[in-house]
Amino acid sequence: MDSLKRKVLPRRFSIKNGDTDYHSYEEADEETQKQLEKELAEAEKHGWAQGKPGSFLNKLIQHGNKKTEEEFAKAEKAEGKR
Repeated sequence: MDSLKRKVLPRRFSIKNGDTDYHSYEEADEETQKQLEKELAEAEKHGWAQGKPGSFLNKLIQHGNKKTEEEFAKAEKAEGKR
């Protein structure tokens, strides 16, 4: 879970904003950081690897997983064209 904290907490965004840019490091929101720390602690307590289902933390992880899958798909296509 510590590696998860290192990946998620440094990101800057607002939990209040519905159209959040998860990769915008310039927008720091202290309330969001506190909420994520709370959700991380709850996830550790209950053994949820990706946060409580439906939580903001869970949505962040799903967003990251989707981006990773898209990058892998692009890499496969590039390799196939060679």
